[in-house]
Amino acid sequence: MSIKLSFFMTKYKIKKTNDEKLQMVKEHVLNQYVPFEKKADVAKAIVDNSYWREEEINGEKRKVLHIDSVANYMLKCMAIVDLYTDIERQKGDGKMLEDFNTLNGSGILDFIIQSIDQRELKEFNMILQMTQDDVVANEFENHAFISQQVERFGKLIGTALSPVISQLDIGQIEKVIDQFK
Repeated sequence: MSIKLSFFMTKYKIKKTNDEKLQMVKEHVLNQYVPFEKKADVAKAIVDNSYWREEEINGEKRKVLHIDSVANYMLKCMAIVDLYTDIERQKGDGKMLEDFNTLNGSGILDFIIQSIDQRELKEFNMILQMTQDDVVANEFENHAFISQQVERFGKLIGTALSPVISQLDIGQIEKVIDQFK
């Protein structure tokens, strides 16, 4: 059973001491382990949403690498809340930032992170870092550069030769090929 963030905040503000607040947060950190594949899926979603943006290049929409570290950090923090607690965040545009500011500004986010098994949190951070490293390596290493250039060259040649190819006589081409057999 989940608890809405607004109701959680109302209960949290009543607590007098940090010990009482920490204890309340610990009661809502329900998961001390998240399956590996779930962490990998969440890490991929974080990277997909903070490492790419869509741009129009030559009339074609393409995803280009554009790292937004601030968004990456906020997404990571909110993923931790979603994965490990029963706190239900608001839905809708701008609500994630509002919820982040509520949780971070009140110190709850620190209490949540403190309440999760540190080995588990370290593994999540490691998976996220590996996912980030993979994107950069796959985008910028030599093999990626060569592959991108071959793809661009292929599109360019295809565009340039398309009118010529459409006018070729297939029968003539077959006769030329037969002469070389």
